[in-house]
Amino acid sequence: MSRRGITPMQSEHVNVTPLIDVVMCLIIFFLLVGHIAKKAEVKGVRIPSTKHGKDLAGKSGQLIINLVPRPPLVVGQQRSPKVIIWGERISYDLLPGKLRQYVNEYKHSHTVVKLVIRADKSIQYKYIAPVLIDCASVGISSIHFMTRRPG
Repeated sequence: MSRRGITPMQSEHVNVTPLIDVVMCLIIFFLLVGHIAKKAEVKGVRIPSTKHGKDLAGKSGQLIINLVPRPPLVVGQQRSPKVIIWGERISYDLLPGKLRQYVNEYKHSHTVVKLVIRADKSIQYKYIAPVLIDCASVGISSIHFMTRRPG
C-alpha cells in the first residue's frame, strides 16, 4: 500500500480575511463598551472613602444614579444636587417616573435591579433621602452606595 502525501496548497498566501473580520468586531465591541462606561460615570463626583465596604457581586442589572453637587448661590448654603442617570439630567420631580421606566426596561433582562448611588462626599443626606424614597416607591430594594477604599 502506498501512502498518499499531503496535497500541495493551491496558493502560498494565507487568507487573512477572517482575521480582519474578528479584529473589526473586537474594535466595535470595545468602542461600544467604552461609550457605555463613559455615560455611566459623571466627572466632578468625589466618591467618599470607607474602611468597610464590599464589592458588588455582579455588574449586570446595575442602574447608577449620580448626585453631582452644584455651586452654592449663597456662601455656606448647599443647593440640591444634579441627578444624572445614563448621562441624562433628571429633576427631582421627574425621578419616580424615570426610575419606573428604567425598572421596567431592566426587569425584562434581569431578575433584580441593583441601584448604585454615586453621591459626592459633600452632599447632605437631606438630598439623598428623596432619591431613596423614590426608589422604594417604584419597588427597588437592592440599593448600594458607591465608595472607594482609603489611600
